[in-house]
Amino acid sequence: MNPHRVRTRLLAAFLVLLVAALTLTVVGWWGMRSTQQALAGVERDLLPNISHALELAQRTTQLAALAPKLSDSATQQELEANRSAVESLLEQIHRNTVDLQPTPELQGVLAHLQEGVGQHLRTLVELTRRKQALQARLEQQLARLDRLGSALHGERAPPADPAVATLWSSLVLATAAQDAATIGRLQADVEALLLAARRRNALAALDPALAQGLAGLAGGRDALLSLRQDLLDLDARTDYIVVLTRAHADELSGEVSRYVAQLRAAAGERSEHVRRVIQSNETGMLVLALASLAIATVATRYVRRLVGEIETITDVMSRLAQGDTAQATPATRRRDELGALARSFEVFRDHLLAKQRLLGELHTQRELLEAVHDSLTDGLAVFDRDGRLLLWNRRLAEMLAPHGAAPAEGLTAQAWLATLPDGSVWSAPLGGEAQGAAAFTQHEHLELRLPTGEVFDLRTRRMPAGGSVTLVTDLSARRAIETQLQQAQKLEVLGQLTGGVAHDFNNYLGTILGNLALIEGDLAHSPKSHAQWQRVQRAARSAAGLTRRLLAFARRQPLQAEDVGVDEMVEQMRDLIEYSAGASVSVSFALASAPLAVHVDRGQLENALLNLVMNSAAAMPDGGRLEVATRAVDAALELRVSDTGSGMPEALTAKVFEPFFTTKAAGEGSGLGLSIVYGFVKQSGGDIAMTSKPGAGTTVMMRFPAALPRSDMAPALHEPSPQELTLAGLKLLVVDDDDAFRATLVDVLTKAEADVQAVPSAEDALAALQEAAAPSLLLSDICLGPGLDGLRLARKVRERWPALPVVLMSGLSPELFAQRSEWTGDFPFLQKPFAGPLLIASLHDISRAAQHS
Repeated sequence: MNPHRVRTRLLAAFLVLLVAALTLTVVGWWGMRSTQQALAGVERDLLPNISHALELAQRTTQLAALAPKLSDSATQQELEANRSAVESLLEQIHRNTVDLQPTPELQGVLAHLQEGVGQHLRTLVELTRRKQALQARLEQQLARLDRLGSALHGERAPPADPAVATLWSSLVLATAAQDAATIGRLQADVEALLLAARRRNALAALDPALAQGLAGLAGGRDALLSLRQDLLDLDARTDYIVVLTRAHADELSGEVSRYVAQLRAAAGERSEHVRRVIQSNETGMLVLALASLAIATVATRYVRRLVGEIETITDVMSRLAQGDTAQATPATRRRDELGALARSFEVFRDHLLAKQRLLGELHTQRELLEAVHDSLTDGLAVFDRDGRLLLWNRRLAEMLAPHGAAPAEGLTAQAWLATLPDGSVWSAPLGGEAQGAAAFTQHEHLELRLPTGEVFDLRTRRMPAGGSVTLVTDLSARRAIETQLQQAQKLEVLGQLTGGVAHDFNNYLGTILGNLALIEGDLAHSPKSHAQWQRVQRAARSAAGLTRRLLAFARRQPLQAEDVGVDEMVEQMRDLIEYSAGASVSVSFALASAPLAVHVDRGQLENALLNLVMNSAAAMPDGGRLEVATRAVDAALELRVSDTGSGMPEALTAKVFEPFFTTKAAGEGSGLGLSIVYGFVKQSGGDIAMTSKPGAGTTVMMRFPAALPRSDMAPALHEPSPQELTLAGLKLLVVDDDDAFRATLVDVLTKAEADVQAVPSAEDALAALQEAAAPSLLLSDICLGPGLDGLRLARKVRERWPALPVVLMSGLSPELFAQRSEWTGDFPFLQKPFAGPLLIASLHDISRAAQHS
């Protein structure tokens, strides 16, 4: 056999590996057998003794814990049960000691300790029995003591002699004595008291049986104090025996623990022996394993050297065929056929690398372009030189596809945009109106408004190589915000204007109504003049009503808020609602909000409901169905009016609450109805909304918070009583910047026999208060022009003159002042314009309340 042949060398290597493997198996078997024998010796000699020793320690611990329970046994049955448990534990400890097989020295120690523990426990049993008997005798004496106490201190018992009573009390104290000194002191007291009672012949006054029982408790064989002393002695002896028992048990546990430690030391020696055997076996197996590994390594290197290059070339060619070009081709420097084959594949690899680099650059550019398109918040459309849609992003389809203009490759711009719904309006921001989708090719900047309200901005730019790019921006949200801002600004300006006008108009009306009240008596003799006076008064009150409506529109109406049950209110208005709707309209009611109520002005709520009913009836000239419904939604109450009228498009629905907006013909509507309803609802802390579709009717929903207790309003002033009231004896200081209204107040109050001083400003009022004696009451307007206003004046007056009552008045509602820090809510408030009798009655009541406070 030729030793240089590959087959011979491989067979020799495999034979050596086989011998090494067999030797490794034999060494391992021998080591495992030796370890098993060593472990069997540990299990046979040491483990049983350790188990018996641990069990003996456990029984000893249980015995130490049972000794206190034995001494505390309250009944004979409990004592017998604990005694049986103790004897059982002692028997088990004896068996454990026999099974333990200790050394003679340890055997003697354990026997001595067991005998001592047994003797102590038997003594403890005997003491406990004596203690139970003594306790029974003591309890009998305590019962006799209780009966004596009942006889001496009962409800029908005659008063006991002090010596007898004190003797009984000392015996009662003896039952709680805990030491010999206390018992000795009490024994001396009892003997002295018993002697004193006998000398005073106090025992002869008692029932003979009672006197005999008291004497028996105080002295004799079963005296209460003697029994208590004996019981304390027995407790001390049992405690001592318990301590000795525990000490012997602890000593016994200590001996067992030392024996267990010896067993553990022996187990450690056996374990060390087993470890040395295992270590020697491991060393032999490791040496054989290393030798086998060295032989296998040499054989493997020899084989790999023969076929390594061929396998490498094959692997590189396979990976190249799969597209992996990162591996370099080996053996290209060889001069034989293998080198020529490797160089040929190297040429193929270079061409494939060039192609992959080109494809990677194209893929990167495409991903970048797609990422840019998808990240745009605007729609993007690319058209070729023929105007056909070539490319678009996802945002463009999301914006226009729901409206029928879904983008598709190859569509022209006109064909694509022609599918938009009818009613779409095109406009050129720089060039006015644009006609249809054809305007897309005529303007670079267009604006598209859809019938559903969406607004899109289209900007187109031409590309140098032909074609165009269009960017589509959704302006719907921006235009909606702009519209809301304009609406809010218009309402704010108009509200400020109407609120200011209504405030000044209330002053004028106060002057007119006040002077009308003053001249009413002068016209009583002339019926014609009195009729004219009544017409003027009705006109003034109508003007006051108009002012209230203006303030409602400006959200400054002084509401007379109260808790209103809406279902009950609608039921009471049923006839009026049906009459307002007309005979051709079928009215139905769905009332489901009871028992909830809302805190609003009932009259304004009724007016708002009738306004909505009449608007719905006007939308159904040929008849239809109208429904008034209520329901509770969370912590709110919803009042809804629905009709089956003509409805209106969404573009008009957004404008219905604007002042002066109306869908009626010229002259048929003022356009203020819904805006006044809107102001009332908002001022009442509620919300209002309308939904409508052409041909499907309209629904108006008013939502108010459920009624809650309110404490932020000024105290209410009650209506005046019918009889005439005077303000005689009252000195009033009136502050108002309106000369005519101030003069009218002076006349009205002077006519009521009040002493009135009037000033136009807060500064003049403070000066008047400092210069003269304080008046009976201060009546001030809140809006006083430049300088301090009425609220600040009231605060200063309260700080300097706390006893002076202050009444505020204004043409604006108190809700507006509640947001200011000066408004405390506890000043009485009068709403302009007010009637003279109400003013006089209010000031009369306030002055009387201040006098009695």
